Amino acid sequence: MHFIISASTQDGHIAYQTRSPETALERARSLESVQAQDVQVSDMHGRVYDPDGFDRCFVRSEATTTVGEAA
Repeated sequence: MHFIISASTQDGHIAYQTRSPETALERARSLESVQAQDVQVSDMHGRVYDPDGFDRCFVRSEATTTVGEAA
């Protein structure tokens, strides 16, 4: 499975491709941490997610798991 992470930075539009959902989320979070704008992750079907939505659908890290929700 392939994921494309894209964002807008001060230097222009950038995009990365990864095979792992965990790596895709890590890259998206890294871009957010350096103030990149419009950070998105696309799956192989062309569906586009913001990092939190991607986390909930593919990774389900503890950072986005709510109280009472099974991980």
